[in-house]
This record gives sequence, structure tokens and C-alpha cells, in this order.
Amino acid sequence: MKNLILLFSAVFLSFTVNAQLSGDSWKETKSKGSGEVTITYNYSGKFIYKNGDELDGLCINIWDKFVEYVESTHNVNLQVNVHQPNNAVNFSEFYSSVQNAKGGVFGLADVTITQARKSEVQFSPSFFSNVSILLTNKSVPDLQNFDNISSEFKGMTMIVQRGTTHEKRAKELKDSSFPVLTIESVNSFQECYEKVNQSDNYFTYLDFSSYLSAIEDAKDIKRHPAGDKTGEEFGFIMPKNSDWAPIINEFFNKNGGFTNSTEYKKIVANSLGNYVVSMLDAINE
Repeated sequence: MKNLILLFSAVFLSFTVNAQLSGDSWKETKSKGSGEVTITYNYSGKFIYKNGDELDGLCINIWDKFVEYVESTHNVNLQVNVHQPNNAVNFSEFYSSVQNAKGGVFGLADVTITQARKSEVQFSPSFFSNVSILLTNKSVPDLQNFDNISSEFKGMTMIVQRGTTHEKRAKELKDSSFPVLTIESVNSFQECYEKVNQSDNYFTYLDFSSYLSAIEDAKDIKRHPAGDKTGEEFGFIMPKNSDWAPIINEFFNKNGGFTNSTEYKKIVANSLGNYVVSMLDAINE
């Protein structure tokens, strides 16, 4: 993996949930002409995953471009240390590890940008516009109108990944229009789609990135287009005490916006596949 020095050493492997991740500040890096930063990650399907001993996927490919930009534009050398999470599918642990980190630490995953989270961590500009997908077992009749979900999905349990915006969405649905809804929270999105794959008693919401994994791994699931939710944006996260935000903002905003560039579109197609780009276009029509 270009530009990354994988340090899966005893030091990194011994980290616990409560250990504090750290990296050099931008001020220090710029002053010395070199510095060390740390990235950590949460498994997010094709967005970020382990490919052998290295990280791969959309997030890491964008990250590599950021590192190239910093080194060439600001004439510094970055050593990127990769922190191996104790549990790479536990979003809450991942989020907390970045929230409690110090300095040049970056969390790479499909993290939805929200106002509440902005009070806890710093975000990069959006690197992807998300579509949240409503899934059930394929035996469940199509949801015709989301406004009727409380009657059409009566008796079903909503299973969601703990600590995510989907857990918040479930609580809001229960409070607003589905008072008898039973909500089950689990640690990983895989548990969500596996339960849906096995039983018609469950439904779930997955981010688009997780949905791509689900349709590859689970054969008995079905998307309900009436439940599609758009308007969410994904960003990389940094601790509140980090001074790297202006630099990553500079990268994303260069030349009319990185996500508007041909370079970005090629990265998306290469990371996710051309069929995924077509799928996204169809959903957003």
C-alpha cells in the first residue's frame, strides 16, 4: 500500500480500547519537515478492509492521495503508522479511540457527518454521499410506502449497529410512528445482515458501503427502495485537539473540490467497481 508504513508491531497490537492513540501535530511536522501520524479504521466493506497484510478500499486510496498532496505541496515527509483495532467491526470502539486520541490521528471509515458528532470529533470534508438501504429477508413483501412501515412491518424487529446513525434512526422511528417497534442493537453491520438473511422477523438499515458487502455475502436479502434515505455524507474523523483539519480541508477543496475531480471518480470506480457507480446513479435518479 503506497505511502503507508505498516507497523503492526507489539506496541500497536497491545493497544486496548482505553489506550490513547497519538501522532505529531501539523505545526511540529511542518516545522521539522517530517512527522509521524497514526491512522485507525473500522471495517467498512469496500470502503476499507484488510487485503492480506495491507489496507485497501476507497478510504485508503483517498488517504494515499492526501499523503501525496501533503508531501509534495508542503515539502514534508510523513510516516504513517497503522493502528490495528482490537475489534475492527466495532464502530463504537473505533469512534472512541479517535475521540480520545491526541494530535495527528485519523479515523478512516464510513462515518456519517452529524452536528452531534461535530461536538466530539473533527471531520474532513465529505468524501462520499451516502444512501442508507432498508433490508429484509427476500420473503418479506415489498414495502410500498415508507409511511406505512408500522403496519407493513408489524411484528418485526429492527436490528441495527450500535453507536451508528442507524441506531438513532431506529429510535426516532419508534418515537414518531412505530411505538411497538422492538429494536435490537449489535456490534457489527455483519450481524445485522446475517440476521436478516436468516429470518423474516428482522429488518435493518445499512450504509451503502455495508450494503455492498451484504449483497455479496447474503443471498436471501432484499432492498426496499421505498425506504432509501439520502442526504448523509461520510467523512474521515480526527480528535478535537488536532490541528490537521485545515490541511485535510485544503486537500479536499483544491482545484474546485477533490470529489468533483476526474481523479476522484476514477478512484471510486476502481475501488468499488463500475457496476457500483451505476447502481448509485440509479438509486439517486
